[in-house]
Amino acid sequence: MSYQHGKSSPGAIIQTVEQARRRNAELRIELSTLLSESAQLENHTSTMRLQVTAARRKLTRQIRELDAARAQADQIAHATAQTSTLPEPIYGGREGLQAAADEMRDYEERGLKLSKAPRPRIAKGPSHGTGRKYDQGCRCGECVTWKAAKDTRRQASKKLREQAAA
Repeated sequence: MSYQHGKSSPGAIIQTVEQARRRNAELRIELSTLLSESAQLENHTSTMRLQVTAARRKLTRQIRELDAARAQADQIAHATAQTSTLPEPIYGGREGLQAAADEMRDYEERGLKLSKAPRPRIAKGPSHGTGRKYDQGCRCGECVTWKAAKDTRRQASKKLREQAAA
């Protein structure tokens, strides 16, 4: 409302003390009900906020699981597409087995072997020029030369260790 000259009367603005007290009591009651309602709404809001957060987390987890499942499906489809591009074998299935059986029968009729038999292994003793042969007591030229070379290497490595420590 805008101001209009002469429309206000000074008697209407002034209230009695009792009216002011009554109005003040009504406002206090209204304030207390609003405060209690505000507290209830804050509790309800916090509860709803927690529920929304939990629902959002659950939805996000489900979205991640769905993305992972889709990625796996794509990988499987890609892998099967790669294997399906291979040419079909000439001899496969029942025809391939029959062809292999016929080939084996032909080899046997001609007296040919399908596989080579393994050669028997001959057990050998230790060769000359080894520690095992020298320890058995062999003092041939090869074994003595091996022992001398081993001793020379051992002395050289000992000198190197002593020089490194010093």
